[in-house]
This record gives sequence, C-alpha cells and structure tokens, in this order.
Amino acid sequence: MYKVPGSGVAVGTGVGSLAATGAGVVWWVVAGAVLLVAGLLLTRASRERRATADE
Repeated sequence: MYKVPGSGVAVGTGVGSLAATGAGVVWWVVAGAVLLVAGLLLTRASRERRATADE
C-alpha cells in the first residue's frame, strides 16, 4: 500500500479521500451542512428579491 505523505493514512485502506487529508470526518460534515444552509438562504433571498421586483 502507498502511504500519503504527512497524512499517516495508507491509500487503499477504504478510509476515503476526505479522511486521507488528515481532517476529521466531523469537520467535513459540519462544513457541508453550513454550506448547504448558506446556499438555501441565498436562494431564498434571491427568489424573494426577484418576486418583489416583478410586482
């Protein structure tokens, strides 16, 4: 197996590419949830602004 330099994780162990970066999985889940909420808020604000402009 090949060991990614600086990560301490061997490639091919089934850990996954996110864990191979050295960051905890919880951090990636939290970051994904924050980005999802931010995207939903921006989409909602954009739709409300467009609806107001059409009136």
